[in-house]
Amino acid sequence: MTKELMEDLLQAIIGMADEVKDLQTSGIHLDELVADIEVRMNDVGLDLNGLQQNIRKIDQNINLVVEELLKRRVTKPIIQRTAN
Repeated sequence: MTKELMEDLLQAIIGMADEVKDLQTSGIHLDELVADIEVRMNDVGLDLNGLQQNIRKIDQNINLVVEELLKRRVTKPIIQRTAN
């Protein structure tokens, strides 16, 4: 093998090593992005759970209001009939 061929081979190996480093860096960056997305997904899940709990509480409060209104509608005519 001539000196020129060896230098060309060395340069090719150095070039490939640089490309491998770039790939590793890109892989690390992708891992970081995936981890960030996972954190955001967990946050969204927690937010959705909180919203779901809030909706349940609102629903319970609406049911209480409706029940109270129904009671008043039933008792009001009875009171009016007895007053007449």
